[in-house]
Amino acid sequence: MLSQTRRKKPAASPPSPELVPAQDLREALSALRQDRTEEGKRTHLAYIHHLVKEAWQLPGRGREVASALCREIRLQGALELLMEMMQSRGTDTRYEAGKLLEQVLITENRDRLARTGLPAILQLSMEREDAALASIVSGLLQHMFKQSEVTSHLLITNGGLDFILYWCRSKDATILRHCATALANCAMHGGHANQRLMVEKKAADWLFPLAFAKDQTVQFHACLAITVLATNKEIEREVERSGTLDLVEPFIASLHPEGFMQSWLDSEENSQGRTACELQRLVQLLDSSRVEAQCIAAFYLCVEAALKARQNKTQIFHEVGAAQSLKRIVSYSGHATTSTLAKKALCLMGEDIPQRLSPNVPNWKPLEVQTWLQQVGFTTYCERFWDLQVDGDLLLLVSDLELKEDLGIQSSITRRRFIRELRELKTNANYSTCDPSSLSDWLGSIDPHFRQYTYNLVHCGIGKSTLSGVTEEQLVSDCRIENGIHRARIFATGQVERQSIHQDIRVLESYSVETGTLAQPVHANQHVPELLSNL
Repeated sequence: MLSQTRRKKPAASPPSPELVPAQDLREALSALRQDRTEEGKRTHLAYIHHLVKEAWQLPGRGREVASALCREIRLQGALELLMEMMQSRGTDTRYEAGKLLEQVLITENRDRLARTGLPAILQLSMEREDAALASIVSGLLQHMFKQSEVTSHLLITNGGLDFILYWCRSKDATILRHCATALANCAMHGGHANQRLMVEKKAADWLFPLAFAKDQTVQFHACLAITVLATNKEIEREVERSGTLDLVEPFIASLHPEGFMQSWLDSEENSQGRTACELQRLVQLLDSSRVEAQCIAAFYLCVEAALKARQNKTQIFHEVGAAQSLKRIVSYSGHATTSTLAKKALCLMGEDIPQRLSPNVPNWKPLEVQTWLQQVGFTTYCERFWDLQVDGDLLLLVSDLELKEDLGIQSSITRRRFIRELRELKTNANYSTCDPSSLSDWLGSIDPHFRQYTYNLVHCGIGKSTLSGVTEEQLVSDCRIENGIHRARIFATGQVERQSIHQDIRVLESYSVETGTLAQPVHANQHVPELLSNL
């Protein structure tokens, strides 16, 4: 019998996963169901676990081979069998079943478990003092937190996040890795509502000790989690107060992508790198306005590029838009660590590394405009821009009509692409030579993308102290701020700050001798220019 044979040769030298037919896996699963002895069950579980583990570690085709085995396990109904075994107390079989279950949680299997197995996982979490079980269940939760926003919400509201935070005090390296990765997955995949719940449960505070762990993987995922939370504007201030965010940039600067990549190659979970869907989330992080987010995303993509280069799969970075975002970082970012990592990632992807552009765009000469056109993919129009001697000033003020009639960009879609790139340039430009009132900083405090309106406002003679006198019609016709929602937000923020200043003025006016400092009230007009200049 198959079961008897496996007892005699307990998972000694199974055939290569690439050669294992589906029928052999089915037989192993069938034997697992039929065997009534604990020793026999553990033997079959160890055999299957070894097959899956070896498949994940295959170079190049590991994900495809392992995913095929994982799908077969689900189709044979073995996910439910493994969950049932995990709930059998008093036997070591539950631990073997849990280790195998953790290995096979590809997307489709997580989906099945999310629909049928969450109550059982949460029930197992109740045995939180069992270190061996905690190591397994924390790993299961780690995977489930990246399934969907709905799954994350169910886990958080039913105690799953509480168990993860409780285990954050563990001394076990495996448990800590699972906890840090679970928090990172929840932040990355859970959406804004679940990120709010994470902050309410003090997850940001628990990330602080994790960021000081001895294990670099724990540190990395703790930094990743806190950075993602900080990109949510609704909770940004609360996340900053935890102090964890300040640790991100120094930690990333201390790492070497090659060494970190090697540690991932030695890991069953990370050896194949991230999927396209997961890489897209990293690109979103890279496109964030926060320097910490750009820094850790550039490092992550650098490690991923090294992994994918070994697998000859670097084309995936084009599919998810990573290469374009990395080139933008190299062109515009003034942060040395982030720019260096972006260049390294592009090199590993086999991409050309763009030239670093001067941020002082208003003072660009026509030759610098030519360089920018080439880097953003509009080489076709270089000659026309050169003929008209378009410099930085003209580029920042060019209109859609001028692009069409004067510069020859006839296609409306091409003009939209051009304006999108120009908007990015305006957002990242340095306006210090023409913006003495730091209007760009004020606009950026409302929304980093609002810095794109700086030059149009400054060109019209508007500064922070005079913005309050500008009408909405002037913002549209003279300053060409066409987005009505953006205009409304700028006005609303200005209104709040003006009300605050007027309140300060009223306090000054009512200040009397009774306070023990001034002999007479302060005249409001004396302070108005100074206060308005601080808008």
